[in-house]
Amino acid sequence: MIKDYIKLIRPLNDIMIGFSVIVGSFIASGRQIPSINSLIFGFLTGFFISSSAMILNDIIDINIDKVNNPSRPLPSGKINTNRAYFLFYLFTFLGLIFSFLTGIITFIIALISYFIAVLYNKKGKKSGFIGNIMVAYSMGVPLLYGAAMINKLGLNIVIYWLMIFLSGIAREITKGISDVEGDKIAGVKTLAVIFGRRTAAIFAFLFYIIAVALSPLPVIMNKVYTMIYIIPISIVDIIFITLSLLTIIKPTKEISTKNKNISLIAMLIGLLGFLMSTKP
Repeated sequence: MIKDYIKLIRPLNDIMIGFSVIVGSFIASGRQIPSINSLIFGFLTGFFISSSAMILNDIIDINIDKVNNPSRPLPSGKINTNRAYFLFYLFTFLGLIFSFLTGIITFIIALISYFIAVLYNKKGKKSGFIGNIMVAYSMGVPLLYGAAMINKLGLNIVIYWLMIFLSGIAREITKGISDVEGDKIAGVKTLAVIFGRRTAAIFAFLFYIIAVALSPLPVIMNKVYTMIYIIPISIVDIIFITLSLLTIIKPTKEISTKNKNISLIAMLIGLLGFLMSTKP
């Protein structure tokens, strides 16, 4: 039972969102450690808002998942929708409360992010590419949130956000490749559904390439310790390019599913790279 609830909230995604808030505040402050309260409240805001979005996504997608992912907790019946809705409202409430504890600006950002997540699940998902953009925004906004939490939103944070945003779009396009069958039934207009799997894989590759092209900018701007930054970010760049090329060569459900999961790990490596390499 606990295992099913863990699957429902996707804790790896949620932890990465919470961790991104901490990274954003750490980078924006120039390697100064913000107050413990801010770190805890910021992490919990990201974690709970992300968890609530994941739960709502599974509630809305229950019929699609009966085709694409029938073993997931809701379509398999291991967790009923009433319990899922209770958790959704509880986690939303907790996330917004913790955001308010770090200031009105962070509360507004969290509220906007929450509404974008709800709008995506209610309407944006079926729009395909627009939905990809909405998800990618949500993946990168914790960095902006972390910087806003300490009132230091600078150009370097915006660049990091863009890198995550663009690679997030690519990842969501790749996810669409793995979900074609269920998306067709549900009328979800992903690039893979409209143009085919291989064309969608090419679009994903292009977004990854743009994200990779931005990665030297923190070095050029002298915002990072070069070698500490280059090693992890080069690994991430290589993973992104390799995964996207493999998906173009063989755009199957199995390959794209594996690649979208690996790309999430690559993003986490990237966040660690941002965190370790930031100059005071």
